[in-house]
Amino acid sequence: MSSKPEKLIKAAQQLESVPANAGVLIGFDGFIDEIIRLVDTRTSPTDYTPISTITEFGQRISAAAGLSCNIEMVPEQIKLGGNGPIMANNLVEQGYAVTYCGALGAEGNVNPVFSDFADRCAEVITLCDPGHTDAVEFDDGKVMLGKMNTLPSVNWDNLLAQVPAETLKEKLKAVELIGCVNWTMLTEMNTILQGLGSILKDLPTRKKLFIDLTDPRKRSREDIAKVLSILSDLNKVTDVVLGLNENESVQVAEVLFGHAGDDLTARAQNIRTKLDLFQVVIHPTRSAAVASAEGEWFIEGPYTPKPKLTTGAGDNFNAGYCNGLLSGLSPEGCLITGVSSSGFYVRNCRSATRAEQINFLRAWSDAGGGDMP
Repeated sequence: MSSKPEKLIKAAQQLESVPANAGVLIGFDGFIDEIIRLVDTRTSPTDYTPISTITEFGQRISAAAGLSCNIEMVPEQIKLGGNGPIMANNLVEQGYAVTYCGALGAEGNVNPVFSDFADRCAEVITLCDPGHTDAVEFDDGKVMLGKMNTLPSVNWDNLLAQVPAETLKEKLKAVELIGCVNWTMLTEMNTILQGLGSILKDLPTRKKLFIDLTDPRKRSREDIAKVLSILSDLNKVTDVVLGLNENESVQVAEVLFGHAGDDLTARAQNIRTKLDLFQVVIHPTRSAAVASAEGEWFIEGPYTPKPKLTTGAGDNFNAGYCNGLLSGLSPEGCLITGVSSSGFYVRNCRSATRAEQINFLRAWSDAGGGDMP
């Protein structure tokens, strides 16, 4: 059996040997992300100590119950956001020909925040104005405060108004992978999934469809059960990969079974088997697991206790996993490209190029495959 450093080198070598020449279609959201830190104590007009953890933030809010409080927000960055654009941006950096379809601007006009991203995509199809997220960063995670009033326009009828069905069919023929993310905030996403299924069933080759529900806590159990049923039906005509973070996997397992269980790989396999999907991937902060019909795999990631940016880390994991799929890696190899992709991102506040991804894997191997600074 190969050691972990050997597996990392093998993944790096395979990325190096396989050109990123596949076409992909990613959608369907779009947000303007404002990255924010909260002030604990301010010592000068330019210097302050931030509220470092979500627990501290929660305690500050709870202490104000029945009274009031004032918390200063410090904007650190305004950037493209949304699970789809961040995932797609990673795949653009890797060299893939990306068609992006989503909420990037109304009436075909791309919002300036997305202009550089749109220029680097092979094609952009915009459905409506983007949402807006105040992404409040802490050392132990983030709190995302979203404004989503434009997003009901992300639906199948509006998509067909922009791209007729026959044209869309030709576009789907030309891609190897479809990424559908942020189901939770896109209340009409089911119409898009079912619409895609109606076209995919008539294509000459099976495609891969990656979907991330994106924290479905605010959706009802009935809504979650419905989309899981749609994914099960979709797997009859395409290879469905369901990506979940740890909390999302618990929510899905509780809907399906009434309980989640403690073992991550068993949970992934139970969900996959129940829904009869191609693969189910679960990615906590420090690790990741995947289940397929052939078995289950688990890997510890290159964890750092001091990430520079966590907003978008899961989307970069998803892109890294899909990069592995497109590059022909094994399920375990896809986990490796997933965790290394997010590992680079949280350290550098941006997605890796293909060369940087390969170099990161080699550096991780040289470090023994454990945690890294």
